[in-house]
Amino acid sequence: MAETLPRKFGKCLVVKHLGKGATAVVLLARHAGLSIPVAVKVLRRALSESNPKYAARFLREARMAARLDHPNIVRVIDCGVQDDYHFMVMDYVDGPNCLQKLQEQDNGLDWREATEIIMQASQGLGYAASKDVIHRDVKPSNIMIDSTGRVRVTDLGLAKMTIKGVVELTQEFHTVGTPSYMSPEQIRSASNLDLRSDVYSLGATFYHLVCGHAPFAGDGPMEVVAKHLTDTLVPPRQCKRSLPEELSSIICKMMAKSPGDRYQDYETLRQDLQNLLDGREVSASGFYEAVEVSGPDEEELRGILAELTLQGDLEPEDSPAVRAAAGAAKEDDDGTDTAALDPFGPEDYASFNSPDGEEAETAEMPTPRSGRGEPSVALVVTLAVLGALVLLAAVLFFVLSSS
Repeated sequence: MAETLPRKFGKCLVVKHLGKGATAVVLLARHAGLSIPVAVKVLRRALSESNPKYAARFLREARMAARLDHPNIVRVIDCGVQDDYHFMVMDYVDGPNCLQKLQEQDNGLDWREATEIIMQASQGLGYAASKDVIHRDVKPSNIMIDSTGRVRVTDLGLAKMTIKGVVELTQEFHTVGTPSYMSPEQIRSASNLDLRSDVYSLGATFYHLVCGHAPFAGDGPMEVVAKHLTDTLVPPRQCKRSLPEELSSIICKMMAKSPGDRYQDYETLRQDLQNLLDGREVSASGFYEAVEVSGPDEEELRGILAELTLQGDLEPEDSPAVRAAAGAAKEDDDGTDTAALDPFGPEDYASFNSPDGEEAETAEMPTPRSGRGEPSVALVVTLAVLGALVLLAAVLFFVLSSS
């Protein structure tokens, strides 16, 4: 049975569903006090009830993310508990994420557009690093672009506040991340991570944007993880000859297996990206990592995978709590694509035009776009036309019978 969510979360009046997954539901809402659209991320009750640490971590990291205020970061505005549901309120981004853009362009984005995206994302990540925050799950779906073209890095709630810029992992929580973009040291569940791990993930994202596919592929997460640890990266220019050699060198340097061979700070990376766009020489020129690295055997790989939290969940995918929440997500599936959020289109702005204190009519419950929810406009129109035809036929029959 589908979860019945509250109509309000703090000062936020729910308008509709945007997306959902095993751990959380994301809603579009109107902030009553600010009169702006916001995104509300709601932790599934199955998680918070099965293990209070989920809820505690969720709120703790929301408060941490709220300390970050930068044009290239999706802000966390508020967080709290509503009817036993833990939630955080975030900026709403009225545009697609990079994964959605890739789905529209199979062969990748124009390299100049991709470079601009990565440059802006690096500004947001650089600011976070200056505040001792490492993202740990940089990937295309966590980089959004609003209607003005501004890039916004999201899901910093998965990050962890650090001491002197180094992530210190404990046994309480596992490494978060997505296999296709994780750095080798993060895959190995290193006891500390710094900004260079995010640089690697941003490089893997850059590779995906310009080539149209992730840097390493495999039949399963174990094979992908193994390639990140051991395989030599195929330079982007070998995948796509139209790419500049300097761009290929920048990505190879970002994705060097040894953190010491990567960019050591975001300022140097941004300077190279700007030089690339301006047609000037880059500091990474000619960089190519040609030597394969000896990696773990299959048993060690399985051990590494057992410690990973895949797809950015709060626990391993096979944990009882996540399985229960995933079951709940499947039960209330309405056909909505949970991998990406809907853009906030012009038709939705009408929901926010109500006078102060007046509730939006569409905010009774989070409504799905289609499926087993309310009938679609096309269906309503069709039924109306059929009804009119039946009525006309009845009138004609009555007139003919009378004559």
